Amino acid sequence: MFDLLVLGSGVAGLTTALHAARRGMSVLVVTKGELSHSATRYAQGGVAAALASPDSPELHLADTLVAGAGLCDGEAVRILVNEGPARVRELAALGATFDTDLDDDGVSQLLLAREGGHSLARVVHAGGDQTGAEIERALVDALHRADVEVREGWFALELLVERDRCAGVLAIDPSGEPHYVRALDTVLATGGAGQCFAVTTNPALSTGDGIALALRAGVACADLEFMQFHPTALHHPSMPRPLLSEAVRGEGAILRDDRGVAFMVDEHPLADLAPRDVVSRAITQLMQRTGAEHVWLDATMVDDFEHRFPTIWAACQSVGLDPTENWLPVAPAAHYMSGGVMTDLDGATTLSRLWACGETACSGVHGANRLASNSLLDGLVFGARVVDAIARGKTEAEPTGVMAGVLDLSLPLVSVADPVVLPKDRATDPAKLRASIQRVMSQDCGVVRDAASLEMAAQTLADLATLAEDLPARQAATYEALNLARVSQAIVANATARTESRGSHTRRDYPERSDELLGRFVATGDSAPRFVPLAEPALPRAAQ
Repeated sequence: MFDLLVLGSGVAGLTTALHAARRGMSVLVVTKGELSHSATRYAQGGVAAALASPDSPELHLADTLVAGAGLCDGEAVRILVNEGPARVRELAALGATFDTDLDDDGVSQLLLAREGGHSLARVVHAGGDQTGAEIERALVDALHRADVEVREGWFALELLVERDRCAGVLAIDPSGEPHYVRALDTVLATGGAGQCFAVTTNPALSTGDGIALALRAGVACADLEFMQFHPTALHHPSMPRPLLSEAVRGEGAILRDDRGVAFMVDEHPLADLAPRDVVSRAITQLMQRTGAEHVWLDATMVDDFEHRFPTIWAACQSVGLDPTENWLPVAPAAHYMSGGVMTDLDGATTLSRLWACGETACSGVHGANRLASNSLLDGLVFGARVVDAIARGKTEAEPTGVMAGVLDLSLPLVSVADPVVLPKDRATDPAKLRASIQRVMSQDCGVVRDAASLEMAAQTLADLATLAEDLPARQAATYEALNLARVSQAIVANATARTESRGSHTRRDYPERSDELLGRFVATGDSAPRFVPLAEPALPRAAQ
């Protein structure tokens, strides 16, 4: 029995585990891959935080609320932007090395970049475009120094629900043998669900495992319709698609159509630095009008590209492109799940002693569309808050943040007292089922959707779900395919229910926002999603 079980080894999970170990808790980190291999390492842009004048938490708050298209929880965002700077400095104290330069007085200062949706430069980066890898390295090193127990290659199948509280998980070890892993408190920090789609920037391990675990147990999830598509993934057969960071446009790069026209100037006042949902939608609609498979990113004006963006440079060189001479073919790709397992302001879920943080969670900080480079900050801030809450004896969610109004719903939990029924060992190939799910999600539930395409997706996913019993037993690939199916069905159900266009959810048949839908669709895996209006809409003063 551990004090704390952490599922996942990205920035959120490692931050949570490290803070818990520092408080003297016995901690176990369970990860289905290697400890140092998570989606965090792919984060290129950096960490957004108001670290120096003329920036301020209030400006960061305003930019986040605008990007979130009315669905951010204001209190959650205020926590993010106020506590964020201290967490970034804490990360630097752990040994994370961020890029610096000398000011006019010869004093070393952090280099700050500007990305889409930000009103000024506030993004801290490392190694040019290797921020995620550097943060993961620093956290993994710190975790080793803290002597935290880690089990790599273990896959969580079910939450253990006993007496209406989470008591740990049922998991399989690398050989496929099932085990009960018990803990006083359990944290879901398993990352996102980009692998629900055929074209994604997410690594192969991003299969929505934490959200699927929650849905199976009847734990409330929300905002699943808001899958953010990154507008500038390199258009190339490799998968995951190489990401061309928003910071490239922050350095002056311009999106162009086949005629060379810089089309974003007509789409938004921030042009190429508009929020991601705006840029992805504009690119998709242009491609649909013209029949093009991609648009172009012109970065030929970016100074010292090779050293400023070494990861992107290497990705381009590997496919025979030179960013200093060639326009780069780009198209949107599934990138970040803005919703997830619902939490209060401390990370508590609707199941006692179950917590969530990072991309797995829906805390309200991202709303309908995440602001660029707020993701790493989210994991740093709310991972620490989970541990603070546990340390002061909290076990249940409170009606704060996105939980306002949700705890009053009748949400029946699913008790799991016996090992999950493993699929029969038959002939269906998990990889083929996975590919089929990804194909239908990209075709019918992509950047632009409508009732007909969503109905087609729902029917196809239901048909594919019947193949589950024929999957080989006790293989991680089997359970990843099952998780993708469950999460994809929930995404489609939420997208069907939200009959408006807002943030990263665009309906061709409902192109406008609806004030009547200013709220969240809550899914529990047992029925159609239920709508919960926002208690108090959060908008920056300029937008009110």
